[in-house]
Amino acid sequence: MFKIILFILVLFGAALYAPQTRPVVLETLAPIINPILRWQTSGEMGRIVRELQARIEQGSSLPAPGEAFQGWMDRHFVGGASIDAWGGDYTLQVRRESVVLVSNGPDGEDGTPDDLSQLVMTQPRDRRR
Repeated sequence: MFKIILFILVLFGAALYAPQTRPVVLETLAPIINPILRWQTSGEMGRIVRELQARIEQGSSLPAPGEAFQGWMDRHFVGGASIDAWGGDYTLQVRRESVVLVSNGPDGEDGTPDDLSQLVMTQPRDRRR
């Protein structure tokens, strides 16, 4: 059984290594891989939101959306943690009464149903609770 699993893993690795077969393999395995990547991205987003909330609680302002936010991400989240699991940049979006951290998800397009988002607290917590 171990040999079969090892053979499948080697075959899978070889298929991903070859540029012409990579898209086919990834598309075929998307129903299995995307939930794992969503879970991973959601966890990373939680860490980013906690860092942003700590800035607010310390009295600092949030980085401005766009290049300032990307620069902040690059400084605070090294080693690939500044991008989502699909290789896209996280964005900080200012909405009517909130600030939201967004990943554009597997399709990489903003405003589609596969996007992930997490609310960033915009007011310091009441410490009397």
